[in-house]
Amino acid sequence: MSFNILTLTGEQIRAARALSRIEQAELARRSSLSLETIKRLERIRGPVDANARTLRAIQEAFAALGVRFAGDGGGQVGVLRDAAEAQPAPRRAAPDADADLHRLIYHSRIERTGEGSLRPMLAYIHSEALALHAGLGITGIIFAREGHLLQALEGDRASVHQAYRAISCYPQHRDLRLLEDRSITRRQFPEFSFCCGLFPSDIQLTAGEPAFQGEFQPAALTPNAAAGLLGLAQDLQRMAPRNARGAPGACPLAATCMDSTCSGGPHPPASAIAPQAH
Repeated sequence: MSFNILTLTGEQIRAARALSRIEQAELARRSSLSLETIKRLERIRGPVDANARTLRAIQEAFAALGVRFAGDGGGQVGVLRDAAEAQPAPRRAAPDADADLHRLIYHSRIERTGEGSLRPMLAYIHSEALALHAGLGITGIIFAREGHLLQALEGDRASVHQAYRAISCYPQHRDLRLLEDRSITRRQFPEFSFCCGLFPSDIQLTAGEPAFQGEFQPAALTPNAAAGLLGLAQDLQRMAPRNARGAPGACPLAATCMDSTCSGGPHPPASAIAPQAH
């Protein structure tokens, strides 16, 4: 297999190992590197100090497990599970079909790599999330606004925590904070969805939601408020015109988005937008 050798970070190697469900010793064996080398590389924050042979060995070891590193063309490297190796996440899960159901809600800040729109970064995060959710068989929702992410992960306890460990290693996420980490009896988010931006058609449904008024401050949310907000975001995503967004990054509504996520500038307050019927 031919590889375009990518510069990796310690965080990305840890994320790939979490997604592969292997220990450091197993990665060392598969890559024919010493255990101390693997430990040293994973301790590094940012780009690792390693030669091309070492980087190739690590890439090949993970590729054999169906996990690969992919560049986005802008210097960012993501960790993805190949579609052929991943099982699709359940679209609708019966409440009594899941044992040891667990939900985790966290918020983070998107690391901006330059001026202007965050939409390319959101599209990249969306693609990574699809692969991660499919690979671990979990469901949930991501809500993105003003450079912040609020996400719920639902599934069996081990998979949910494994997904969070992988997410915490992604360089795109900063200031991660857990809001909820508990057992549940049924899924509130039985699919995977991604809701971002703020559009004129949202105003009627969001007028009473404080998180949509002024600056979005997810750190101020209680666990119940966060789950409620994500439930509202899930409803929005199922309604026109949001339900026509299509594939990750192919948003036909971007030109009308009032959020700084798309425009790169401040959004107008919701009170300044006249409600529009769906």
